Amino acid sequence: MDKCNWVPKKCSLFAWRAEMNRVPTVEALGKRGVVIIDDMCNFCNEGLDSVSHIFTACPLALGVWEKVSFWCRIQNFFVFSFRDLLEIHNVGSKGKSEREAIYGIILTTCWVLWKARNKLRFNRIRSNVDEIFREIRVVSFFWFKHRARKGVLDWKDWCKFVIM
Repeated sequence: MDKCNWVPKKCSLFAWRAEMNRVPTVEALGKRGVVIIDDMCNFCNEGLDSVSHIFTACPLALGVWEKVSFWCRIQNFFVFSFRDLLEIHNVGSKGKSEREAIYGIILTTCWVLWKARNKLRFNRIRSNVDEIFREIRVVSFFWFKHRARKGVLDWKDWCKFVIM
C-alpha cells in the first residue's frame, strides 16, 4: 500500500485494514463467531455486507466511483477487489503530484463510504450518491489544502481537479 501524507493516518489505517478484510463488516464479524441477523448491504439490500461488496460491487458505491473518476479525469474503472482500488492511481501516465492526489481521493472516498454505511446501519440515516460525493470533495479539499503543503489551492480549482 502506498503512502499519502495529506490523508490522516486513520484513513490510511482504515484502508490497510479493509484490504486485509479486518474492518467490522457482517461477513468479517461472522468469521469471528458474531451472529448478525441482518447480513445484507444496507445501501442496496442485494449483496452481503462485506468489504468487497461495499466498496466494489454495491450500486451506490459504483455511482460514487463513477463521479470520482469523472472528477479526477480518469477513465471509468472496474475493480474486483479492494486491492484494485488502491492501485487505480498507478494506471495511466499521470505525474507524481496527480497520482498522489488521486490516491488520497481514493482513500478519502473509502473513508466517506464507510462512514455513510455506518450512518445508515446504526442511525438509519441514508445518504445518496450526490451527498456522498459532495462530502468526498469537501473533506479531501480540507485535508489536501491544510496538510499537503502544495501551495495555494482554492475550492474552484479543487472542484475542477486542477492540481499544482
